Amino acid sequence: MSKTREALKHLLAMPRIMNDARAKMILLDCLELYANAINHLRNLTSRMNQNDVRKWFGVTMVNHQACLKHSNKLFVDMLHEYKPLASTLSITHNHGFVRLAEEGTQANLVVAQDGSGDFYTITEAIEVAENQRNGTDIFVIYVKAGIYKENIVIKRFMINLILVGDGIDATVITNDKNIYDGLLTSNTATVQVWGQGFVAVGITFENTAGPEKQQAIALLSGSDLSVFYKCSFKGYQDTLCLLENRQFLRECDIYGTVDFIFGDASAVLQNCNIYVRTPLPGQENTITAQGRNNLGSNTGFVIQDSRVTMAPDSTQTDGLVMTFLGRPWRDYSRVVYIKCDLDVVIDPAGWLPYRGNTAFDRVYYAEYMNKGKGSNTSGRITWPGYHVLTTDEEAEQFSVRMFLSGESWIPKTGLPFYYDI
Repeated sequence: MSKTREALKHLLAMPRIMNDARAKMILLDCLELYANAINHLRNLTSRMNQNDVRKWFGVTMVNHQACLKHSNKLFVDMLHEYKPLASTLSITHNHGFVRLAEEGTQANLVVAQDGSGDFYTITEAIEVAENQRNGTDIFVIYVKAGIYKENIVIKRFMINLILVGDGIDATVITNDKNIYDGLLTSNTATVQVWGQGFVAVGITFENTAGPEKQQAIALLSGSDLSVFYKCSFKGYQDTLCLLENRQFLRECDIYGTVDFIFGDASAVLQNCNIYVRTPLPGQENTITAQGRNNLGSNTGFVIQDSRVTMAPDSTQTDGLVMTFLGRPWRDYSRVVYIKCDLDVVIDPAGWLPYRGNTAFDRVYYAEYMNKGKGSNTSGRITWPGYHVLTTDEEAEQFSVRMFLSGESWIPKTGLPFYYDI
């Protein structure tokens, strides 16, 4: 009921509701009805008289039904599906025009391979942006559909950059650099992002080196307060490096085999699809390799309301390749899976030591209310640092609100997120 009241307040803040007198009246009535219902239920904790219990439960149900009766179908559906969304702004684009829905922000530069934009390559656009922009205002680059074989570095001074594509597998940034050919792991990244406040929407970041070339990063991000929305990250080993700082991913697709989400950021991945690919013969799949290196650090990976499944291009058969939720890249590694669908056979142990030197009492690995054929925790490792959480209160410390202080910065992007568990 508390969440329903939050939904009502959220709806009341919408301009279209404020301009609709009847809708506004219904919502205000519902707010009052639910406030009364919550007060009645709270009284039950201090007064357990049987008659009072029946009466207050009766009133609560009457109020609830009255609210639903006076609401239209759309409103009922919104309440039914509602999770507290801190923002509902959307980004749309059309014929080279990008708009942050309620702010009217137009693209500063447009990239298009067909010549219909300002530049043919993303690299050119970013170089011009570095020299052209004034101050630290948001700078938007719209990248039209196409396959862009480039290596891109967004430097630390290039803050508040928004990169908008035409959608997953429509706008693709790709390369095949890898350590097998003599590069440092960080230099294999198709895209590196360092500037604070980076936002990417509707883009595929890809490294096509393949499993034989070992570490090959699609995207490396050290950008503080960064957001990736409806993006895809494709690779095999070390696909996505969330290196440092606070990062948020929503409705993204992540493909890989070994340690394919790694780094030491404070990151929440929400409503994402994690696709496990076929590794080299003799290899196991490890989804995460988080690198927290001291107890006082507030870093870690939280994977919430997401799905772990086999990649469409995978050739492995269930049980032939061991898949683990993660292994500790550093002694204090921290990863939490919350309300995920583990639709792939996870090895019963769940978690794997890192080269045999894991500090089993220092890691923090946890699972909470997951489902699917890989979610059974009865055979999990018995390390002191492994936890099966049992209440929302335990899990809430890993919410966007508490783990990232996300309410203070994610709404500025205009993109949706759940701020609680």
